[in-house]
Amino acid sequence: MPQSMSPTTDYWISGYGLSRHIVLRQLQYFLGPSSTVRPYSYHGREGFLINGPQLTKEQIEDLRRQSEQYERQQTMRMSTKPRNGNGNDSDDDDCDINEIVSINSSRRHSPSHSSATQYRRERHR
Repeated sequence: MPQSMSPTTDYWISGYGLSRHIVLRQLQYFLGPSSTVRPYSYHGREGFLINGPQLTKEQIEDLRRQSEQYERQQTMRMSTKPRNGNGNDSDDDDCDINEIVSINSSRRHSPSHSSATQYRRERHR
């Protein structure tokens, strides 16, 4: 339920347990259409910078629950495990969100490695 009469402020919340996708998509639902959110690092911790009424503890918990559900669904979607075709998603509860997913790639170097190497070359010119 959107809040409309609360004062608007700038504040940071920790991103721990919060999916970026969910926070960016749901914030205006919780705080109203004039609220904004963006990823933001504060004292070395990743989180979100919000401009709008302050989220309540219940709203943050709701975002956490939605984030967990979203991440679980994404993990199952990306998983190489065969799913049972009976439409029963009870196996979702047994899925480990941080399960290792093998990536078969023909590239030798990751893009971040290539970027770092290119940066070092340009810097030493």
